[in-house]
Amino acid sequence: MPNYIKNIHYVSDYPLKELEYFVLPVIQIKQDDKNILLETNRIKSLDQQFGIKNLFEKEEFSGKKDSDFVFPNTNGPTLIFCGLGLLNEYQKYLEFKISQSIQNGLKEIKKKNISKIAIDLSSLKEGFEFYNISFNIKSLLTNVLIAFADYTYHTLEAKEISKIIENLYILSNFEISENDRAFAKSVIEARASAMDLVNIPANIKTTDTLVQKAKSLESLGLKVEIIDDVNWIRENMPCFYVVAKGSLQTDPPKWIKVQYTPNTEIKHKIALIGKSVIFDTGGYQVKPDNYMNTMKADMTGGASVLSVIEQVAKLKLPYIQVTAYCAATPNKIDSDAMLPDSIVSTTCGKKVEIRHTDAEGRLTLIDAVAMAEKDGNDLFVTVATLTGSAARAVGPRIALMSTRPDKRLEFEKSLEEIGEPYQSLEVEEEDYEDIKSKLDGADINNTGSEKYRGAQTAAAFVFSGLSSLNKPCIHLDIAGGDMTKEEKATGISIKGILNYLLFLAK
Repeated sequence: MPNYIKNIHYVSDYPLKELEYFVLPVIQIKQDDKNILLETNRIKSLDQQFGIKNLFEKEEFSGKKDSDFVFPNTNGPTLIFCGLGLLNEYQKYLEFKISQSIQNGLKEIKKKNISKIAIDLSSLKEGFEFYNISFNIKSLLTNVLIAFADYTYHTLEAKEISKIIENLYILSNFEISENDRAFAKSVIEARASAMDLVNIPANIKTTDTLVQKAKSLESLGLKVEIIDDVNWIRENMPCFYVVAKGSLQTDPPKWIKVQYTPNTEIKHKIALIGKSVIFDTGGYQVKPDNYMNTMKADMTGGASVLSVIEQVAKLKLPYIQVTAYCAATPNKIDSDAMLPDSIVSTTCGKKVEIRHTDAEGRLTLIDAVAMAEKDGNDLFVTVATLTGSAARAVGPRIALMSTRPDKRLEFEKSLEEIGEPYQSLEVEEEDYEDIKSKLDGADINNTGSEKYRGAQTAAAFVFSGLSSLNKPCIHLDIAGGDMTKEEKATGISIKGILNYLLFLAK
């Protein structure tokens, strides 16, 4: 998979005349009831060289939040100023919101190949010190790199990257550890990998897309197992199989397992389970046309867990065994596709009433969770574009739920530290009551009442695949934030999951 930033250099300074672009985040302060630029050492230096303060006044640029000013300098690099506003607006997710403003400023270079570009983090540090605000270096670096890496994307079929940054120079007057550098690089590589998989057009994406990604990880020493025997899947994962029935002839299901084992003692056995519905038509209860346009992204969970485990192997994280699971299938329609009002079995033994064919992701996940438990894992993380209810409840954030409050709080800390926006939702007893089937031959149904708490009832359904609700399962419903308004992948949850695994590998 590609890395859009080919080379990252960490330096205290760099000759401006050798750069094509120089990016400077600028901060406002309030003075005499007016918001003006904080004059950092870099701004003073640039003013001496190019008279930028006069330009700012002429263009009425004061560095307000999400504003930008591009100076196409004839005597040096193009200067890109990214306004961050008053820092007290950024108390939560400080580093993430700064990266959003930087990404906004980079829109001018989105379609260009770049040889040399630098960003000055020293000015940011001056701003933090002025406001007496602490910051997390790992989070700042990770989110700044994401801002640069996000400026373009391509699909696997392009064979080459159309737009790249050859050299990115990080200018800072504070130390950035090798561990923080390695983590940040892993995040942008994992996001690039997952986003490429998601962005592949629907007409050429199949279950083999995820299979080929999984097989490519064997070169890192990961153990890869692919089960494509439809009879095995029908017997061992019957709920997953019923979703696959609509595409048995065109794109049969694949059960994908990729395992990383450290060269140390194992303290945790972690299952990363990603929803891998290659394309979701909704089945016989078909989706409205405008809701179907982004359904090539319904395998974002699977793309995410495969990309995360790749970086776990590259980082060689100790003490944790990590296994990625993908129950890969489209949800399509043919003469044998699943019917509403059916009753089907599951890996865990529960009988499921199919009330709606568009609630298919949880049908694949309940079997995947049960299979992961059979493998002896002691911690489960499910990642899924699962419900429209989550999007309505939390917007473009992760809807975070868990069987265990202690594990949810643990995961929350990792998300907050790395600047991954989320909102926690409680799965209550009423949610388990709501998915109880009224049919004599079934235990649970796959939609609940559909009137409220849809994200929580979906999570309760997935959790029901475990032998006990005391087993720790962390559920990430990413349906609200997996795609941009331009219908491109976002890479949501990847930096948060990697940061959590880093926490566990201690």
